[in-house]
This record gives sequence, structure tokens and C-alpha cells, in this order.
Amino acid sequence: MAKEILTLALFLYILALLQASFLIHFNIVGIVPNLILIAVILLNFFEDSKKNLGIISAFLGGFFLDIFSNRPIGFYILILLVLAIFIKFILKRYVRPAIRLGARS
Repeated sequence: MAKEILTLALFLYILALLQASFLIHFNIVGIVPNLILIAVILLNFFEDSKKNLGIISAFLGGFFLDIFSNRPIGFYILILLVLAIFIKFILKRYVRPAIRLGARS
């Protein structure tokens, strides 16, 4: 678990650096693509609903976005954590897991 968290932290740090230093030059109508937000959403959608790596990714991604922004510390952490918890809630409550092929019901 610790190795997964360290790998995730390194990945999100690289995405935050890329977003803050390189992608600001490629804005479309004043909008810069938010790679951290996309990564957190995708990780929460495709992760098993019983695991908490998506919540950890939301915290780490928000932390890195807070470091590289001029907003108060905790702004992006709060937004991404609420988003991750909301996605987990919707997936647990309203989405059935896929039935495996060959499994008996």
C-alpha cells in the first residue's frame, strides 16, 4: 500500500508540475486543462469501491494544486475530497458491479 501511495504521489506531482509550468501556455479561451482533476476523477471511477486510494489521490492532488496556486491552502484539497467522496457514494449506491463471466448467480 505504501508503494502505491508513493507512486501515486510522484505521478500527481509530475502532473501538477506539467500543469503549472507547461500547460498554461496552451490555454483555450482562457481555460487551462486540469490534469489533476481528470486523474482523480478517472481513478475514482475505475477503482474498486472498497478501496480508498481514490480518496488519498484526491487529498494528494489537492495538496499539489494548492502548493502551485495562489489560493489559500486547503481550497483544492476540499474540492477534490468532496468530489471523490461524491463519486464513491454514487458508485456504491446506484451502480451495480459487473457480473463476471462464468459466475453462477
